[in-house]
Amino acid sequence: MKKFLSLVLALVMTMSLVTISAGAKDFTDDDKITYEEAVAVVSEIGVVDGYADGKFNPTNTLTRQAAAKIICNLILGPTTAAELHADTAPYKDVPATSEFAGYIAYCAKEGIISGYADGSFKPGNTLTGYAFMKMLLGALGYDAETEGYTGANWSINVAKRALGIGLNSSLVGEFNGVKAVTREEAALYAFNTLKATMVEYDEQSTIVVGGATVTLSGKAQDVAWGTGTLNDGKVDKDGFVQFAEKYFPKLTRTDDIDPFGRPANKWTYNKKDIDSYVDYTKMVSEYTVKVEGGDVYSDVGSVAADYDLTYWQDGVKMPSTDAKKQATYIAKKNDDKMGASGNGVLTQIFVDNDTEDLTIVEVNTYLAETDDYNEKKETLKFNDIYGINGKNVDESKVAALALEDFPSIKDYEDGDMVLLTIANNEVQTIVDAETVSDVEITEFSKKDYVVAGEKYSYAVTGTVNANPTATEDAGDSFGVVLLDNYDNNNLDDVTFNLYLDSYGYVIGIKEVEAKTEYVFITAYDWNSSNLVNKTAEANAIFVDGTMDVINVSLTKSDFTAAGGHPWDKDGDKNLNHWYKYTVKNDVYTLTDVANQFVDTTSTEIDSKHVSLTDGAKYFYGNADTNYIVAGLDILLKEVVINDVESVTTGVKNVAIDIYTTDAQVLDAAGSKSNLDTNAGKVKGVYTLTKTSGAYVIAAVVVGDDGTVADRYAYLYGAPENEKYSKSEDVYYWDMKAVIDGAETTVTFKTDLPANDKFDEDLYKLSYDKDGYAVDADKAVHTTDYDYFWEFNPNTTDIIKHNAKGAGNAVDLTAEGDTLWVSSQTEKRGYALADECPAVIIEQNAAGAAKKIVEYTTVAKAIKALDNYGGAENFDGMLYVFFKDGVATSVILTDTITSSSNTNTGSATGAVDYVKVDLVNDQIVLDEDDKGASQAEIQAAAKAALASVGYKAVGDVITTPNTNGNWTIKAVDMESANNTQFTFEIVWG
Repeated sequence: MKKFLSLVLALVMTMSLVTISAGAKDFTDDDKITYEEAVAVVSEIGVVDGYADGKFNPTNTLTRQAAAKIICNLILGPTTAAELHADTAPYKDVPATSEFAGYIAYCAKEGIISGYADGSFKPGNTLTGYAFMKMLLGALGYDAETEGYTGANWSINVAKRALGIGLNSSLVGEFNGVKAVTREEAALYAFNTLKATMVEYDEQSTIVVGGATVTLSGKAQDVAWGTGTLNDGKVDKDGFVQFAEKYFPKLTRTDDIDPFGRPANKWTYNKKDIDSYVDYTKMVSEYTVKVEGGDVYSDVGSVAADYDLTYWQDGVKMPSTDAKKQATYIAKKNDDKMGASGNGVLTQIFVDNDTEDLTIVEVNTYLAETDDYNEKKETLKFNDIYGINGKNVDESKVAALALEDFPSIKDYEDGDMVLLTIANNEVQTIVDAETVSDVEITEFSKKDYVVAGEKYSYAVTGTVNANPTATEDAGDSFGVVLLDNYDNNNLDDVTFNLYLDSYGYVIGIKEVEAKTEYVFITAYDWNSSNLVNKTAEANAIFVDGTMDVINVSLTKSDFTAAGGHPWDKDGDKNLNHWYKYTVKNDVYTLTDVANQFVDTTSTEIDSKHVSLTDGAKYFYGNADTNYIVAGLDILLKEVVINDVESVTTGVKNVAIDIYTTDAQVLDAAGSKSNLDTNAGKVKGVYTLTKTSGAYVIAAVVVGDDGTVADRYAYLYGAPENEKYSKSEDVYYWDMKAVIDGAETTVTFKTDLPANDKFDEDLYKLSYDKDGYAVDADKAVHTTDYDYFWEFNPNTTDIIKHNAKGAGNAVDLTAEGDTLWVSSQTEKRGYALADECPAVIIEQNAAGAAKKIVEYTTVAKAIKALDNYGGAENFDGMLYVFFKDGVATSVILTDTITSSSNTNTGSATGAVDYVKVDLVNDQIVLDEDDKGASQAEIQAAAKAALASVGYKAVGDVITTPNTNGNWTIKAVDMESANNTQFTFEIVWG
């Protein structure tokens, strides 16, 4: 059907096209209020309050006690009602001290409300629609006994009268009297009561029937204006007294028009404007499709010839000549189109029988693209408003929206698509455009699209000119006729976003721009030199660091654009160039990109060095930039990129030293200095930038990555848990390691099986994007670390010291967040990070790791060394890791020797301790060492105590305690007192 007379739809239109409030109370949840006019008026005059937090909470249910308060506010006014109180409890469950006692007592006295048979009122219970309507009828003067609002069928009588006088007017949906009333429904019913006419009753009369006297009740009559102080015309100049005219004489309603030209009610209270709202009681029909003259005639009848017709488009009153022309169309069965009506144009027709006016209003919906919300100015501008050509809108005059008028604008960002209604060049409403996203169009015509079997018709403001003239807004080419320039082949592999107006019509369409994908090609080979070639194999590094061999289309790819990198049958092992790509059926089509360069002058990338340069301009990395450190190899006497060593996102997360000379490249590849000059072909930073602007998208860096905190690991033991993935053609295997002051496991992922020849030493690891280690190179002196006596934190971040050699042993002390060599003739001291962790790697005499023990501080680790007693020299390996010149973790190796056996039994070697339980004062030793001698147990107990900062006092006490265990006494070395603690030795 063309005509929409549904009350629900009418109310939806009302809500979407309200004007901006000038004087009404502003609630923080205004956008959730359906009955805005009602809530605005009744809250302004104090009948229904909001909450202390600024909300109205429209959907909360109304309680019986809150309803009594509303009735008192209506009849007495909020000021007088607030003074009501009860001397005694009006009901057994309403104490006199209740804040609602006065309201309930008054309503009960006036016969407006009643309690239950058991003497209760149940003040917190919800109120039904029937019950609240009964109370409102009582406020209007209707007598409950006379009208049958008590006893059987009372609800039917209430509903008949309440709905008959319009107390449910503008309610969305049908009135359901048994449902609990919400706060905004209560506001609506109270608002309609304000506009309803008061009643009074004729005097009662008596007659005698069969000797008995019968009293005849009077009949309810509308209260006529003109007696006493009552004023006519405050709400409705009809010769009768409306409720508000009696109880709220400062509240006035006057005729007005809204910004679109629709008849409206303007409400004022105490000479202060509340707002104007469309008077939908005068609306006879509305359309969102083409309107024909015959349709309007069916709506308004013969009055069309007698009433004055005014015609409005987007808040602009059209010339009288246009109005007269429209009037001539209103005739029976006339199919001439009225005005500019059509799909998506809201056409509303109003008839005022009092003034004999006929008003036709057209409201267009426009698609717009937002700019970013301006937080400083609290405003929102639009990049473009589409579909306004030929309409009564001048885009240049549409001002930025202010937050105080449109609270929702703070959530909009650049490029958001919204729907606007505009009256006289001022935006009236803004809502999000409904989007049918990323869909293929299977059919299209001049009238509609078919998407997945569903047809979408165009909106009037969507059908803009795809090829505007010089005098038209070029931005309007966004519109739905975009597909007029396409043929069937153009729809292949293309998707679109369809933007719908509030009525489901397509108001805009935009091709979904495929995400630009980039790939870095290091090398390629043609598959054949004599046959017709369609593809070549290329070594590719993707932006996320994934490396793969791909098939490249030779017929569709672009190899000769700005970059000037033509591919030929000889291949190239050092192409090293960025391309855009698309992929179909596993074949890649490459397109050259001009926005790239090789930076051969920068030396480092980190949070202090965020730019790269092409020699003329600077380009900057940000939080989204991907930095890919390339792995190098030697191929036919040339250095080539053969791997990805690491991938890091974000310039604040990287710390890369860039190789800029041949020598540096060769050192990193193995110090092969006899290679020819082609070795210098791979160096610097291969930088991909944004097409416009100075943003670095990704960079392949030939350099040394110190980005990842766990790049350096002390590896020990043999590879474990080796497995082969046939689907991936890779091996996985684990290595035990100490990283960042903690024992851990490193999982390797390589194309070669595990190598079991790892020395127990410090290694530099390389990781792929998924966190798997892909390579491990033994740390190199001067490149990765300095020796203890020559350490310079400006050149390396690691100390490695071998104390086993003659003259290399040192005395170590750690105290107060400083580590130093005890001898004051040596200038060797280093600041420790707060709670810098340390690890002791306990080794056997052959130097193999037997046990890893973690310590929370370096001081506790030094005190726990097996052969270190303060005066003795440290004789193991020392590794100290720094960041910004401050030590962040320490590794010490310690050769554990067995104590001599002074008791009976055979020595079993050093006893392992598991932990020291400071809560239960226990030393837990390894259960496997239960056969150890007393001396070995004692040595293990003392070492365990030292690991947590305690020093043993005397030897192990072998007399069993109450638990049957040996004990040992100790004092806290970091405590000023000498309190002795007794620890029992347990096995576990």
